[in-house]
Amino acid sequence: MKKNRRKIKRKINFINLTIILILFTICTFLVPKMVSTAKYVYNVIHEHYLLSKDFYFSSDKLSLNHTEYEITNNWSGAETYIITVNMSSKENDMAFTDADIEYNITYTCSSNIQCSLSKQSSTIVGKKNNGVNEDYFSISINPAGGTALSEGETAWVEITATSTSPYSQTISGKLILEVGTSEISYEIIDAPNQPYLTVNITNSQSVSSNITLSYDPEVVLLDMTNRFYLNEQSTYSEEELNNYKYLNSITSRVDSLSTTTVKFYKVDSTQDYSYTSMSQGEPAILLTH
Repeated sequence: MKKNRRKIKRKINFINLTIILILFTICTFLVPKMVSTAKYVYNVIHEHYLLSKDFYFSSDKLSLNHTEYEITNNWSGAETYIITVNMSSKENDMAFTDADIEYNITYTCSSNIQCSLSKQSSTIVGKKNNGVNEDYFSISINPAGGTALSEGETAWVEITATSTSPYSQTISGKLILEVGTSEISYEIIDAPNQPYLTVNITNSQSVSSNITLSYDPEVVLLDMTNRFYLNEQSTYSEEELNNYKYLNSITSRVDSLSTTTVKFYKVDSTQDYSYTSMSQGEPAILLTH
């Protein structure tokens, strides 16, 4: 009888151990998904709560759900490459945050590059203080150890921006760069409902080059505070619209092994004029050299 009890007990222990192992296996697969789902649900609820408070904290390259942003064939892998990250505290021209939003910035990058931020904290000035509800920061990227990256090699930067006042919210993104072969290349960075766009021009040649940007002033307007325009060697052409003269092209010098950013304001902010070397169709701003 005692022997039978020991056998039954061992059998029960074996069954319990089996159940525990099965439950552990199930949890191993389900818990990460449950955590991910719970995090997503929390973000959605938290975002709706903040929107009810007219709190808008957004970016052209960062998001609540961790955006991946690819930049291809636009870096030689040798010179300093600068990425501008635009920040905003408005949803559109009718919905914006009155208060100033203070936020902090952190980053990590792949081992084949060295990175540095233009600033680690900043403020998006709100309408209450006569602000434009916009701000920006930049991240400079250089090859690690001074050794140029090879054609086709990729590098990445993870960026996180966290608002600290008046509410807390975190947006993040991963910027992925692929080394290309083009000696002069450019991209247009834009998003719907953003009042402006930026043109990044990269000169991977060993000599400086004159670059011409041509555009329709009924579509975009050049920011005349930009150093690309203020360069004493720059030239431009104009056309007349409704009895006013508008610039429709500008030519300026871009130094060798460098990246220059040029800002344009959109006539219709709802449009998205994003463009890369992989895009189809005619760009809103045409580069020639």
